[in-house]
Amino acid sequence: MLLGGVLIWYTAIFTGIYLTSETKAQYNDVEVIAGSIHVDWEVESDTEDWDKSSFEFVTIKGDCTKIEAAFTDTGSGDAKGPLRYKIQWAPGGNGKDGTIVKEEVLQRGLKSGESITLTYKPDKEGKYRFTLFQHPDHPGKSDPTGDLTIGKCAKPKAVEKLEKAEEETDKLQSVEETLPNSDADKQEAISEKEKQESNQTNKQSTTIEEKPTGESEVEPPLNDEAKKEGEESVEKVSE
Repeated sequence: MLLGGVLIWYTAIFTGIYLTSETKAQYNDVEVIAGSIHVDWEVESDTEDWDKSSFEFVTIKGDCTKIEAAFTDTGSGDAKGPLRYKIQWAPGGNGKDGTIVKEEVLQRGLKSGESITLTYKPDKEGKYRFTLFQHPDHPGKSDPTGDLTIGKCAKPKAVEKLEKAEEETDKLQSVEETLPNSDADKQEAISEKEKQESNQTNKQSTTIEEKPTGESEVEPPLNDEAKKEGEESVEKVSE
């Protein structure tokens, strides 16, 4: 009877230890699996569309006629394109805050190791900044830039002569605009003069026509000698 009670007691102890150990093991396995699933899927999704291109600024040069900025694809992959860039201008200081004077999208790509040169014709002095945009999924999140300052440029004599002629033309046009009816006034004055001359001519003609034409002219009296000569002429005719 005592032996049977001891066996029942040991059996209960072993059963409790076994059940407790198995439950703890199952709980730890679930935690490990859940943690490992959460980590892997987000790291590769950030750059899965990136073509592995990477642009870098090389050099910039220019003068008052043209600016040239060169960029190279130093990445391991080819840029599929299109390529987008912009040019900013500022009177001085930092070109980053300048006004955008040109922005364009080039329908082309750029092979790994290949370079591209962007050009612009400056129209005023100041600082010009060229920016070539990276692929939208580029991990660096930075766009290469190149800056160049253009000073005051002397204009060629031919250009100065042309501009001077244009200024003179503008002045003449301004004077004509201040007298918009000058030609009309001249024509009106000429017409008025012709009208007055015509009226004067008509007046003279009317004066001549008003002189009586039906009455005979009165002959002046003859003097003695003329009268005597007349009588002699009559006598000779009678004979």
